[in-house]
Amino acid sequence: MTRTFNRIAASALFALTAGAFLPAHAASNDADLAGQVQTALSSSLGSDAKDLTVTADNGSITLHGWTQGPVEEAKARFVASKVPGVANAYSAVRTFSTDNNE
Repeated sequence: MTRTFNRIAASALFALTAGAFLPAHAASNDADLAGQVQTALSSSLGSDAKDLTVTADNGSITLHGWTQGPVEEAKARFVASKVPGVANAYSAVRTFSTDNNE
């Protein structure tokens, strides 16, 4: 019984001290993380981010919406991946076509 208690106590202590090493500005939940990514996109990409939205699920974020092309989509995914707390950055972004095919 004492060994089990000691293991549990050691695990709890490890978990508590490991949390102290997380960045202070890391998101505490999915909504916070999505908001931080959306803010980073707006700050970094300006009007190129106006048609993008973000969803988060346990540290994985997915970008949704539209961009002018694949370069803008790649920039958005890169910016999103650098936000503290993002484990994976996925894209479901579509790109506008500028081809007229006349």
